[in-house]
Amino acid sequence: MKNPKRTIGFLVVQPFELLDLAGPIAVFSNANAVEENRCLYEIKLISAEKGRYLTSADGSSMGPATHYTKFEDHLDTLLVIAGTGALKPVTPSLCAWLGQRAKRVRRIGSVCVGAFILAGAGLLKNHRAVTHWLYCSELSRRYPDLKVEMNPIFIKEGNVYTSAGVSAGIDLSLALIEEDRGFKAANSVARRLVLFMRRGGDQAQYSTLLREQEKVSEPGFRNLPAWAMANLHQKLDVETLARFTSMSPRTFVRRFRKQFNTSPALWIRSLRVEAARDRLESTSEGLKQIAASTGFRDELNLRRAFAAHFGLSPRNYRQQMQGRSPAKTTVAS
Repeated sequence: MKNPKRTIGFLVVQPFELLDLAGPIAVFSNANAVEENRCLYEIKLISAEKGRYLTSADGSSMGPATHYTKFEDHLDTLLVIAGTGALKPVTPSLCAWLGQRAKRVRRIGSVCVGAFILAGAGLLKNHRAVTHWLYCSELSRRYPDLKVEMNPIFIKEGNVYTSAGVSAGIDLSLALIEEDRGFKAANSVARRLVLFMRRGGDQAQYSTLLREQEKVSEPGFRNLPAWAMANLHQKLDVETLARFTSMSPRTFVRRFRKQFNTSPALWIRSLRVEAARDRLESTSEGLKQIAASTGFRDELNLRRAFAAHFGLSPRNYRQQMQGRSPAKTTVAS
């Protein structure tokens, strides 16, 4: 069969974060819509607790669901969804069920702290894994045989997947659709859901903007990262940045270095390169258009800065993101 229907099962441990479940469901449901309404994915809700309806941390209900002990349908993919309920010990019965199901599904994974459930069932032993950054230390403490990583949005180890907090479940779901249907299909779903971009698994949970905002202690610089990102198409020299912070250029440079441990010019270039990377991932725009929108003078300057930052050309980066072998070309210098 050319387009087999794949059944996606969501094992939900209550109370759960609503977006952990609703986000991935929306992704797979919209994959059906963009494929001319063909039913490529069927959703099944499976409950770790008795009861036909699932209750989220905010009191919302979703259902109907089938208790795992009574669930007999075939599954292509099983994803574990949880919230604070995942921090409780996993029952032997649920561990056994997960172990059996893991052998019968094509792939198994978790969203956010659902990684605690997979780990408790022994399915992450000696694996790299990720969870919400707030709980990475706790996951590592409880399961020292795991290699817990804080930065990635999601990690794939064979047919086992773990993802970071909340919205990262959407990124993981898009990646699974890309595996099944290709880059174009995944991006079509992302556009339909009005997502800014389809993030790769190795992208950090925090964007550069969020990291820069976090470490700013001086009020005059607190809004600078967001303003700079919104104005990358403009000339952002020291005078312009100093004017935004209501400082003299000399004072601005001195205080900026203390806050960000780099020069304003290098900082702006890193923001431009990250913005260009986002556009390479999420759009089909040409380099000339991307260079203009991110503040590079021309394509050559974009290529040089991108290669210096990421170690490959914008063209090869886009090809890698689309799952194609990059052309064997020399990066312009």
